[in-house]
This record gives sequence, structure tokens and C-alpha cells, in this order.
Amino acid sequence: MKRNFPSEDKKRFGGHLRHYHRSGGQNRRTWDEWVYGDGRRPVSAKKWLKVIGFLLAVLALAGIVAGLYIEMQ
Repeated sequence: MKRNFPSEDKKRFGGHLRHYHRSGGQNRRTWDEWVYGDGRRPVSAKKWLKVIGFLLAVLALAGIVAGLYIEMQ
């Protein structure tokens, strides 16, 4: 079944500002936050949490595979 498109000559998405020109956050930072930082956790802590989570997942998968291998013999 064909869809009837509107007969308007305007573009369907006729915005003036593209999505990649908009800023990511709505909150405005102060000069002190811009220069000295805003006291968030350092990126390295988040990185280590991801690494530890990944290693735990790999160990769990290895345990499952080892258990299945032992059970099959």
C-alpha cells in the first residue's frame, strides 16, 4: 500500500541548525570549573572498574567452559 505524502513543497526536515552544531550539555560551567575541574572522579578510576569488570566476565566464561569440559569427559 502506497503512502500519500503531503503535497507541500517544503522539506520534511527543515531545521536551521544541524544536530552536530548543538552543544552536548545544557548546564553552564563557571570559570573555576573550567580551569580547575569540577571534582568528578578521575577517568582512570572508571577505566579500572571497566577492566576489572571485563576480567571478571572472562573468568566466569572460562569457568563455565572448564566446567562443561570436565562434565563432558
